[in-house]
Amino acid sequence: MAAENRYSQIVAWMKVILPLLALALLSTLFLFSRSPDPEMAIPFAEVDVEELAEEQRLNQPRFAGTLDDGREVLFVADRAAPVAGQPRQITAEIVQARVALSDTDYVLLASGSSHVDLEAREAELENDVRVTSSAGYRMESDRMTLALDDLRLVSPGPVRVTGPALDLTADMMSLTGEEGAQVLSFNGTVRMIYDPAD
Repeated sequence: MAAENRYSQIVAWMKVILPLLALALLSTLFLFSRSPDPEMAIPFAEVDVEELAEEQRLNQPRFAGTLDDGREVLFVADRAAPVAGQPRQITAEIVQARVALSDTDYVLLASGSSHVDLEAREAELENDVRVTSSAGYRMESDRMTLALDDLRLVSPGPVRVTGPALDLTADMMSLTGEEGAQVLSFNGTVRMIYDPAD
């Protein structure tokens, strides 16, 4: 009976002591807390939240597909977004693409920006367009059009090609043809330096 009485007394005292201890701890937190240091604040990204909410944009998207003859095409971009009011058209920035020519040969394309028309199955590459082939040739132009249904690559403006033993400039260029029968044509004023010793 004495043990039960002692237990009841301890519980009664704890009901008073524990809330007082909690109050003392909280008061020390407020009394001795320091003012916040702006230099130690968590940095936030400087972005326009409203613009992000309204804009449908993808970061680092990858688009993969095949040509009509089964060869693979792969697009990788830094950013991409649909064109306003044109859901079948996409604009992309910092674009890279790989197009298979055959089982072993391919071309790599890179450009600062691109406009992809999914309905027409074409991609307009602009801003420092570079094409590198697996054979070691490099082509540069300001703008090129790539057909996504068959292998057609057209440069409507000046183009320069460099590679093993070759330095060529032309006013226009087109690459057409099916697997194993690609035809590369240069038009307008064409200048070529060929040095087999290189």
